[in-house]
Amino acid sequence: MTQNADNRMIITCDGNMPSRHAHSINVMKMAQGFHQAGLDVAVVSLLSLPNILIRRRVKNIHAFYGIDDDIEIKLLPVFNRDFFRKTTGAKGFNKKAAKYIKKAAPAFAYCRSYLTPYYCVRQGVPAIIETHTTNFDHPSLKKVYEIAGDKAFLGMVTISESIKKEHVRRGIAGNKILVLEDGVDLDSFDIDDDREKWRRHTGMPPDKKIVLYAGSLYREKGIEHILLVAGKLQSDRHIRFVIVGGSKKQVDFWKAYAKENKIENVMFTGFVNNADIPKYLKSADALIMPYDTSFDYGVMDLDTTSPLKLFEYMAAKRPVISTKLPAITKVVKHNESAMLAEANNIDMLAEYVRELLQNPSKGSQLCARACELVKAYEWKSRCRVILDTLVGSART
Repeated sequence: MTQNADNRMIITCDGNMPSRHAHSINVMKMAQGFHQAGLDVAVVSLLSLPNILIRRRVKNIHAFYGIDDDIEIKLLPVFNRDFFRKTTGAKGFNKKAAKYIKKAAPAFAYCRSYLTPYYCVRQGVPAIIETHTTNFDHPSLKKVYEIAGDKAFLGMVTISESIKKEHVRRGIAGNKILVLEDGVDLDSFDIDDDREKWRRHTGMPPDKKIVLYAGSLYREKGIEHILLVAGKLQSDRHIRFVIVGGSKKQVDFWKAYAKENKIENVMFTGFVNNADIPKYLKSADALIMPYDTSFDYGVMDLDTTSPLKLFEYMAAKRPVISTKLPAITKVVKHNESAMLAEANNIDMLAEYVRELLQNPSKGSQLCARACELVKAYEWKSRCRVILDTLVGSART
């Protein structure tokens, strides 16, 4: 890091680095965004034995996330039993991180955990917290409310007005809370828009119409719906569904599901580095991301979530089929920038897939509109708003 303190910042989370979780992707893409905004950026996270084993497989963490090599990554160990068993939330990490940040003396710290900003502010280190949770009674989040009036507490970033409203009710000043959607790294999609080239690169079938999903394979992400749509369309031998992502256990589960239900027009790639996702998305003719709303969600809140995957799909310049939910319709409109089916309506999803594959000109029209809309959601633009609004105001 340079010696200009006003140009230095540290972004931190309490673990899962590296990982496939959207949380860690948000941290690293924000680091990239702040770096692109002209700051000297370091990432601070947890070093533990499980994370060491993961890093051995990942090897190059910068390439894994698709971020610049000159962003410093500092992993701090804890010297207790959590070192041997935890990838996140290890006892003592937040105090250690805050101590490290205090010594590094950055202009501010940007934190994706509750206790690190608490300890930073208590030491007079300017800090911002980003949180997407609706678990407002979390014991550690209550510590953030304790420092809400401190001068060193620069503010909070979240993704929903309803989340902001509850934090205000609990004591954080409204002018210290920014509501910003998640973002997208548009530079990573500035590659050849050549479907055939990327099919050769990724091993996709060259002679099929490909409908692709990329992301985690939790049931609530609509994976079963994708497979059911594939089953409805498998009489057309020109259509192939591709599912990118997931752990081996998840992939094996869904492969077994497809086999049991005699769905044969689906291929699974397994996990793919985030940096390679644009190549896979550009291999497709259409991109699909339904949501199963038939049960309670364990991995996100559908009422407040920010659709990170949607932004990547839009940036890929491929037509999108999704579910008509408030989190989606606040970004795209049906028949204008995407095709949006009613929740849990498999027939409608299948109809929209067929329509887009049979009518490429309509898909091109949707893509043109989506590409214009997604420009407003770039990570570096998000970071500049934070700098101008929360960090800049603290200096005046």
